[in-house]
Amino acid sequence: MQPKLEKVFPNLSSSIFVKREIVPYMDYPWHYHPEFEIIFVEKSYGIRLMGNHAGNFSDGDLMFIGPNLPHVWKNDEDFYKGNKDLLVDVYVIQFREDALREGFFDLPEFAHIKKLFLLGQQGLLIKEQDGLEMAELIKKTYYSSGIERLIQFFKTLDAIARTENYDLLSSPGYTNSVNIADTERINKVMNFLMENYKKEVRLKEIAALVSLNISSFCRYFRSRTHKTCTQFINEIRIAHACKLLLNRSMTITEICYETGYNNISHFNRQVKLITGLTAREYSRKYLKNAG
Repeated sequence: MQPKLEKVFPNLSSSIFVKREIVPYMDYPWHYHPEFEIIFVEKSYGIRLMGNHAGNFSDGDLMFIGPNLPHVWKNDEDFYKGNKDLLVDVYVIQFREDALREGFFDLPEFAHIKKLFLLGQQGLLIKEQDGLEMAELIKKTYYSSGIERLIQFFKTLDAIARTENYDLLSSPGYTNSVNIADTERINKVMNFLMENYKKEVRLKEIAALVSLNISSFCRYFRSRTHKTCTQFINEIRIAHACKLLLNRSMTITEICYETGYNNISHFNRQVKLITGLTAREYSRKYLKNAG
């Protein structure tokens, strides 16, 4: 296990850190950092964990993430098998609130951006057309420099702060429950869940990873995620199932077993509980919208 506090090394010629990564797959661990982060996914897909949220990510996703909110992206298995037709292409902007000057964002002109900073504690997913428009601003920020880069950065922040077309992902106050000294322990749990959610996951096995008995582990996990471990595993599984439900070549029964369930009735109950739709309704709705 590597240290999971991500160190963001500033560019001495810029007040913000901007990068583009084109790699075969995402290998970031479950991590956090004191910087705000804007991420645009040009190409890639898989499962995203954000605080105590689990869901899918795909081409075109745009995220705004507050400081110290743990997160990780894990690609689908095909990315890790050397498939040369698949790649990850992401744009990232990272910055501290005091990057320009202490109190700079307290100016009245930035009141809406200060509100965005508060919402960022939960993680924002910018939706649909708004995200595509903001992606162009992010790219302009990346390809510019000097004062022009700052101008494009402010335009990006302004656009994100003004949109009403977003989803909040993690629970309110989640970052307040993050124990920085306890990061290594929760990392072991999260990495294990991401690697094994398709299998039968036994609480005894997970608890042993962090040297706890089952009851102590259950209290520990709930205190860190505001959810039971079983709830969290189900959300990861159903996130994967939702993507598979759009695969016309797989039956619902096949998807049930592919995502770690061995009982179709239980699978259907979890899909309904988490998405508000039955598996068949979900498939029909989103396949229809996709044309």
